[in-house]
Amino acid sequence: MSLSSGGKRILFISPFFFPEEISTGKYNSHLVKTLSEKGHSVQVITSYPLYPDWEPKMTQATLPGVDIHRGGLGIRYPKSQVLRRIVLESWFAWYTMKYVLRRRNDTDLLIVIFPPVFFMLFAHILLPKRVIRIGIVHDLLGVMATSAKKHSRKIIAKLIRLVESFALGKCDRLVCLSESMRNVITEKYGIPEQKCSVHYPFVSTAYVTRKTNQLSDIFDENHLHVVYSGALGEKQKPVEISEFFQLLCKSRKNLKCHIFSRGPLFDKVRRCASLNNVDRMFFHDLVPEELLTELFDRSTVHVIPQAEGVSAGAFPSKLPNLLAHGVPVFAICDKNSELATVVTKMGYGKYVDVWDMPTLVAQMASFFMEIEGVSHSEIREKNEKSLLEMFSVDDLVVNLVQEL
Repeated sequence: MSLSSGGKRILFISPFFFPEEISTGKYNSHLVKTLSEKGHSVQVITSYPLYPDWEPKMTQATLPGVDIHRGGLGIRYPKSQVLRRIVLESWFAWYTMKYVLRRRNDTDLLIVIFPPVFFMLFAHILLPKRVIRIGIVHDLLGVMATSAKKHSRKIIAKLIRLVESFALGKCDRLVCLSESMRNVITEKYGIPEQKCSVHYPFVSTAYVTRKTNQLSDIFDENHLHVVYSGALGEKQKPVEISEFFQLLCKSRKNLKCHIFSRGPLFDKVRRCASLNNVDRMFFHDLVPEELLTELFDRSTVHVIPQAEGVSAGAFPSKLPNLLAHGVPVFAICDKNSELATVVTKMGYGKYVDVWDMPTLVAQMASFFMEIEGVSHSEIREKNEKSLLEMFSVDDLVVNLVQEL
């Protein structure tokens, strides 16, 4: 594409990208699309779609005005989460090196998404000093691994933190998804505070009047519907979420629980739940983009779970979309976490800071009473006035291309 006046030549690196439907891939796709629409030339180095199944799939899907270079189609990922990350870090670093060498002389700005992190050690060396390097930190793997109880995982966490802090330190600027994440990076990783800014995840599925009616068989009007939708990794505590939903279904007859996801841990909890034969608990595949508005409209409550101790290392990118659609949010997270703060401020949001099943069931019953008779449109209007300005992709783009 030809550059508009003031447009920049951007090299964007992350293995998670279009047409992945959730999590980092969805965030990256929306950000790159916005950068292109603003007149910047964007080259993307990425993997073939692999998440959340961890099975690369062939695709030739494109975005207007964006050059996409995909690799890793033949990669096979182990079941072990640690080994899976090692495989991803290794092949993606090698693949990235080749394309950075090709693009080193026609790049003004490098934007990388962490994690993974290892590729940055090579990209930093291969690019000329004139190229501005910006990292957007989605997860701090050192924090995630530290939360594990196994002694071996804690040793691995220390090694991860060393590599992670070194990679982050090679960036001229860092964008953190929360204030608590920035605090960890500056206080524990030793990154200068002036390098870091905070931009919450942005709204990537804006509210539009619903035009579909394909989920009516799943969401009948005679029941309350509690939903979890998105990736299921260790930080979401999938086994505990399944147990919580099973107890909810047993606690009242006018309720159904739904988990929309895909991937190894999703398959595991679905198999375990089927052994218990719980009535009114359902597992579904991920909903395509065009049905998200209908999914949100028909949901009574969406649950956002976080494992204990990971709040400083991650901030859920789905939250802005739920706010934009006026969906009541029930979060399970650390007491002083940023997620708890934002959910408390929103119209009709609630958080619980313990993974105690009877407490969760009781608190959900209390939340049903709080939101009874309140429409999504009322919540959406309240959030639009008070919170949604915090979740703007345009503000992020301005920050990324400033001073270039």
